[in-house]
Amino acid sequence: MFYINKLKLSITNKAGMSRIMLLGMSPLPFENDKKVYGTGIRTWQFTRSLLEKGHDICLVTYAIRSAYPKDYISEKNYEASYEGKSFKYICLNEGDFEDISEIKKIYEEFSPDCLIGCTFYPSNIAATLLGSISLEQRVPFWADLFGHVMAEAQARAFIDGSDDALFHYWNGEYNILTCADMFSCVSERQSYALIGELGAAGRLNRYSAGYEFTNTIYCGMPQEDFRHDKNVIRGRGRIGKDDFVILWTGGYNTWTDIDTLFKALTDAMSQNERIFFVSTGAEIPEQDIKTYPRFCSLIESSPFRDRFLMNGWIDGRDVHNYYLEADVGINIDKDIYEVKFGSKNRILDWMRAGLLTLSSNVCELTDIIEKNGLGYTFRPYKAEELAAKILYIAEHRRSSEAIARKAKAYALENFSFQKTTEKLCMWAQDPSFSPDAKLERKMLLDREESIKNFKRITSNQTEMIDQKDKRIRELESIVQKGFIYKAYAYLKILKRKVLKR
Repeated sequence: MFYINKLKLSITNKAGMSRIMLLGMSPLPFENDKKVYGTGIRTWQFTRSLLEKGHDICLVTYAIRSAYPKDYISEKNYEASYEGKSFKYICLNEGDFEDISEIKKIYEEFSPDCLIGCTFYPSNIAATLLGSISLEQRVPFWADLFGHVMAEAQARAFIDGSDDALFHYWNGEYNILTCADMFSCVSERQSYALIGELGAAGRLNRYSAGYEFTNTIYCGMPQEDFRHDKNVIRGRGRIGKDDFVILWTGGYNTWTDIDTLFKALTDAMSQNERIFFVSTGAEIPEQDIKTYPRFCSLIESSPFRDRFLMNGWIDGRDVHNYYLEADVGINIDKDIYEVKFGSKNRILDWMRAGLLTLSSNVCELTDIIEKNGLGYTFRPYKAEELAAKILYIAEHRRSSEAIARKAKAYALENFSFQKTTEKLCMWAQDPSFSPDAKLERKMLLDREESIKNFKRITSNQTEMIDQKDKRIRELESIVQKGFIYKAYAYLKILKRKVLKR
């Protein structure tokens, strides 16, 4: 059981445990009525696991704008408790979370033994915080890079039709790469991409030879079972108990291949009148506001539009009932780097609920599902193959249920919060700096000096251009006041009058 009281909590360190300041994202998965974000789940995955080990936690989170009122006022004095374990919980709006002086005040007041950034944005804030204080004040820093941010930037650039955001993403990534002592990724694939980035940032140097910078922390899930407490699909409207329900849950992000999904669904529906598509979730304001509306427009033009139930974002307390009433959960990805290096929280939710998974095989998790026979997969962009899988599962429900039970057992054993965060919890017991922390890194110094020189040259050139523009304006002003200029202007006016006659 989790609860929050708006009271200031005084925490005293216990023997053998660490004082941990964790920067993450809110809402936590059980806090919001409608929207559950992967970053919030990730934050709770870390926080809960560390609490269960007995550490003293100060959790500072960014309140995701679309999940809170526009005028949300930061909550700075929460006392929170989970299963009798208390921790300090500070939930900040965007302005306060990006105010490093505010974060620094919390840091100094709590005086942590280590700092953990959970997902990219909080890790960037954590790195900026450490960059603002002296080396003597710094503590070891673990940065969790929940997905490969430059691959996400590429997907965003494609949707936007512009590369303008690439520098913004890389600047934040570089800030983290050059500061953190330990890193975690969401897949083994991403860890190799991260090692490449660390090399580019100068972290693979003489001091760090043999040091393991990266750890894989898969998406995790709680062990508690879902309990059905409300009918949400069957017996409501057009869907009967014998109909075949394909369920989509969560946002429609840049990676969603709606064209293949729509074609496969309509092909399958044309051959089986009992197939229905039920969707919970919609666009993601912070990431992608185009994909979901376009999918809805495709549905509106379909002769089967009455068999698409698009519910949008629903009450979070009802989502598990959709899992328990559906026949299969569907996930469909574009074959892009963002997906290859990432993972899928929604699939773990389905596995936990005993709901069969049907997914394109692009990410590491779906590869695990395919190799271990834990669900059904298909090749990306293959609409005919997906339609055939839908029709097959609809006709073989009993064998599919057995596969779903096998998947649930596998997930509970391998993807629990406790299992996935073992390395994080070990590090937190005795947090340490990387071998190259606080030491001279020549490659980085050269780069920083080059940036300073570039900025200096750019500034000088800008100043020279401004001076030239100013001089030109002055000369133009002098010329315009002169007799010759005025005479020339008068002749032009006279010429226009003559031509009009």
